[in-house]
Amino acid sequence: MTSSAIVSIAYFLLLVPLYLHMRYRQAKKQKRFIYLRTELVLACLFIYTNVLLYLTVFPNRFSAPRDQVSVNLMPLQSIYQNLHAYHHGYPNLVFLNLAGNILLFVPLGFFLYQAFRTMRWQKAILAGFFLSTMIEVLQWMFSQSGIITRSSDIDDILLNTLGTALGCILYRMYRRRKEKIK
Repeated sequence: MTSSAIVSIAYFLLLVPLYLHMRYRQAKKQKRFIYLRTELVLACLFIYTNVLLYLTVFPNRFSAPRDQVSVNLMPLQSIYQNLHAYHHGYPNLVFLNLAGNILLFVPLGFFLYQAFRTMRWQKAILAGFFLSTMIEVLQWMFSQSGIITRSSDIDDILLNTLGTALGCILYRMYRRRKEKIK
């Protein structure tokens, strides 16, 4: 089990009960009713966002050596390079870079759409775009300061935003299926 997985599990086991307890006390104090399902989704969204920042901003096994840090501001350049690498026998690189960036943001679209049911899908996707942009800017700033060594890539923003959109689509499919069962 990777250290990231251990951190994720620890976050979930420690923070969700603490969060639910705090929300329960706050609601009781204000004499309001809380929906456990909504609170669980919000807790998962909070934990997911923290784990996402841990994986993308702080040093880990995906951090580049200092001399390999780069900034790509040309859209689709690294996507093209990854597809080129795939055709030359490096499928793992393609999966890690392309599918990894998409899959990393699918939960964001799913949780946002579920937690804020009145939110339009465009706003959820825009939130994914802004979060991804913030992560890339932080990676660039920290790399420039020498704190961490992470590359910044405009294509990561595109792929992350696509992942958020897929998360929204998956939630809509889930919700429609659930309504059909009722």
